[in-house]
Amino acid sequence: MDLNQKLEHYHRAAVKAVEFQLRHQQPDGGYIWEGYANDAFHKQAYSWAMSGYYGNAHRLLNWVKAERLEPDGQLKAYNGDCYKHSWFLQGAHRLGRFDLTYPVMSFLETVQAPCGGYPLLAKDERVRSLATAWTGVSALLMGRMDIAQRVADWCVNLLEQQPDESRFYCQTTRDGTLCTDGEFIDTAKTKQSYWEISLPMQHMCRMCMATGQQQYLDYAGRFFEVKLRCAEDNYSFVGSGKSSLAAALYYLLTDDKRARDCCIRYCDFLVETQRKEGGWRDADYGEPDIPLIYLDHAAEFGVWLQENAAILASKQ
Repeated sequence: MDLNQKLEHYHRAAVKAVEFQLRHQQPDGGYIWEGYANDAFHKQAYSWAMSGYYGNAHRLLNWVKAERLEPDGQLKAYNGDCYKHSWFLQGAHRLGRFDLTYPVMSFLETVQAPCGGYPLLAKDERVRSLATAWTGVSALLMGRMDIAQRVADWCVNLLEQQPDESRFYCQTTRDGTLCTDGEFIDTAKTKQSYWEISLPMQHMCRMCMATGQQQYLDYAGRFFEVKLRCAEDNYSFVGSGKSSLAAALYYLLTDDKRARDCCIRYCDFLVETQRKEGGWRDADYGEPDIPLIYLDHAAEFGVWLQENAAILASKQ
């Protein structure tokens, strides 16, 4: 199968994932119903718009503005989750919903730690790669280079402090000191939290785009080399999606064919493992057999399929 055929499969899988989600949108435009989580609508606007369902996405955002946006810019029931707020902001901002994104960015601005990093939850004592780098991408979308620059500095500091090539530690204290007594990625084991490496790589690629500075692309390459040292499922696991877009962006900027092939490997994996109804679930990873898992994956993976396909197509 040539790449053009693959790209068509990626598009179809993404649309199938979105149509599966849309079957659950409520009459008022919202995405909350009895028995479902009350904080799981943050990826939908991004996902739906990527597949052309703009009206549904705007109806959801109208509902969020009326029912979920707090005066300080937080989303009700999200408990200060910076990662989830950033997902929401990025989807809404792509739709030009400044009535939502400026308030949310105002909240995120208040959470940044002295070291430049972000905690997963605003109240957490440690900052984490997942929340930090994804919020950095949000800051770039909003034109907040001051915030994005501090995030980039934190990501570089995290990389420079790594003491062991077989592990990648993903947390620091609020003053920027690496925490080696907490979560880490074991490069010898499969089914790891690969996003903790790949989101900083994404942010470095985006910083290079925004500033034109080669240093950021060099750091993206260093994060990529860390990712390549990981186990054989580093681009074929439900937790590899953020890695695939990081690889696509790196390929876009460098023409590194290794990155292109990693991106394709992940998209092929998604096409091969998509469930009949349109969602995904990795039972071997211990993911519970509940609607939240299938729908959350459908939202996120639909984004990666469309983003990756667009970048790959642009290089044809």
